[in-house]
Amino acid sequence: MTGAVIFDLDDTLYDYKSLDREADKRVQDFVCNKLGIDETRYQDAYRHGRRETKEQLGNVGASHNRMLYFQKTLEYLDRRPLSLCLQMYEIYWGTFLGKMKLYPGAREVLNRLHDKGIPVGICTDLTAHIQHRKLEALGLTDDIDCLVTSEEAGQEKPAQEIFAMCLHKLRRKPEEVCFVGDDYRRDIKGAMAAGMRAVWFCPGGEETVCRDGAKGYEVVKDYGQLGKLLHI
Repeated sequence: MTGAVIFDLDDTLYDYKSLDREADKRVQDFVCNKLGIDETRYQDAYRHGRRETKEQLGNVGASHNRMLYFQKTLEYLDRRPLSLCLQMYEIYWGTFLGKMKLYPGAREVLNRLHDKGIPVGICTDLTAHIQHRKLEALGLTDDIDCLVTSEEAGQEKPAQEIFAMCLHKLRRKPEEVCFVGDDYRRDIKGAMAAGMRAVWFCPGGEETVCRDGAKGYEVVKDYGQLGKLLHI
């Protein structure tokens, strides 16, 4: 019997990519209107700011910080970096958090896990503050038995430190735990390396072909299939 289930958050419990696109567009429109610049110039500055942040910080949670992306975007545009940065940040996350919804069937799976007394963890890259806000927006604050972010662990998936911290908090052995995530390299390979059962979540059956020949993971396209796989 499964002793605990750990979920990745972004693009596993909800659709991150579509919200990210919409929120980015809202910020872009705001900045272009305020500064009188075209979309191409803004996009070039934003890509520069994002790339520079990641190059400077490396594989840590803070490398995803939107405030840093926006600050460096304004610096690249030769504007005072604090002039619009906070507004950009609030527009992005206000748009994003206001429209978050769990994937269909996710709530039912979580309820059945609780009914069976199976602990639920979240193992996610990014900073703790924004992941807490996402979980609150999704109505999950009372559903999660442990949360580990890459900010807390000091390493991003697939580094083993982040998986080990989850196991420690849940007080479970690797072979007792099922990990569910959408990213093959970070989630699936990382969880398998940690000794966990790994389930690759691919909405719509959009499974990427893996070229490394790895075996030992399972694939589901929705939460109905996940519930059956977990026998709940």
